[in-house]
Amino acid sequence: MGGRQRRHSRSMPAAELAAGVVEPSARGVADHVARLIRQGDLTDGDRLPTVRAMAAALHVGATTVATAWTLLRHEHLVRSDGRNGTFVRDLSIPSSETEDEDRLPVRIDLDAPAYDVDLVPDPGPYLTAAAERLAWHRSETSEVDEDLARVAYDSWPFAPDGLAVAWGYADALAQLAALVVHPGDRVAVESACSPDTSAVLAAVRAQVVHVPCDEAGMIPEALEEALASRPVMVVIQPRMADPLAHHLTAGRAHALAGVLAERAVLVVEEDGAASLANRSAASVGRWIPDQSVLVRGYQRSLGPTIRMALVGGSAAVTDRLRARQDITGSFTPLTAQRKVALMLGDPAVQAMVAQAASRYERRWHMLAGALRRRGVTVPGVNGLALWVRVPDAPAVARRLARAGIRAGLGTEISGPVEGSRHLRLATAGLRFEHDTVAWLVASDQRLAS
Repeated sequence: MGGRQRRHSRSMPAAELAAGVVEPSARGVADHVARLIRQGDLTDGDRLPTVRAMAAALHVGATTVATAWTLLRHEHLVRSDGRNGTFVRDLSIPSSETEDEDRLPVRIDLDAPAYDVDLVPDPGPYLTAAAERLAWHRSETSEVDEDLARVAYDSWPFAPDGLAVAWGYADALAQLAALVVHPGDRVAVESACSPDTSAVLAAVRAQVVHVPCDEAGMIPEALEEALASRPVMVVIQPRMADPLAHHLTAGRAHALAGVLAERAVLVVEEDGAASLANRSAASVGRWIPDQSVLVRGYQRSLGPTIRMALVGGSAAVTDRLRARQDITGSFTPLTAQRKVALMLGDPAVQAMVAQAASRYERRWHMLAGALRRRGVTVPGVNGLALWVRVPDAPAVARRLARAGIRAGLGTEISGPVEGSRHLRLATAGLRFEHDTVAWLVASDQRLAS
């Protein structure tokens, strides 16, 4: 038996690859390509379209596609060969020792998106209701659904002058970056930023400046020092920061606004927790609204299929964002917006999200407590992920992998020195085995202080 013969490598036409994309966001494109790779429709050596060609085929900005390719590289599904292009990897050959460990069976995934699929509502009925209420013959633009806008105005931590909608936080940040960030520009982020922020900034080839934080957020003096390098954007997480788990206080927000005021810098506040947060959101936008936007993503609170984010703040920014969406066709349809508005306004959904928030908080504290009892340094007060300090993060990740537990390496979201001594552990899906995880992290280690 000769088995199946491998076909010759090919260059995938952009139009053919784009035809199967259901959701034209960075994550949607990445998920589509990942599915083709895992199904064997794309194999080792196949060349993906150029970023520009794929963006044209999808009618989206180049940053969206660049971010998708970066996400695929992080998942070890493709490799970049410089100007020669991006190619599908041979999945039978690990590219590193860490990746080899990733191929072991995973029973607990602490590197996955921070939600529990059993604690999210079914969006189906709301999509049906949204479709029935909206006229299908209406031409689509970047307009914001009036019900969703009402939700934003009622819940925003400051009065936004303008609103826009994107396909989730990563897509929103990618579109905002397309407005102000050029390759080589500096962007200031927290000492450890969210995986989505890291992926987007890598895709736009920004130089990342990590700003030290404490439990109240970025340290004002450290931000002042970072601004000396003239970043064009500052990304702040006001509550349940991933993975630092800090909450921005009103006093700290005021102090940061004082440092940022009248600087030539766009301030982006990432509120990925939304209604999962157990505290109201403090915001620097309250004091510097003309140079700030807050991006509120709903995927973590409403479930993995709700890839939508509201962008609210400076009208000068949101108007440019919407104009770009109208040109590229990358806006979010009104039916999808109305679906989210209906979900946010339903008391049953609110009760389910409140239940999820309570359970997520308990899971975070259970793992944080188990680690701290074993002498492991864990910062923060509450979140959806932990930032765990260890002497050798890759070694601890390999130990966890041998036990069927996947962890995130800190080097993917922080600087090389701090990243090599930290793991990111997403806690929302960790129902049991908190002590087991803590024991494996601390086992036979001389813990870093």
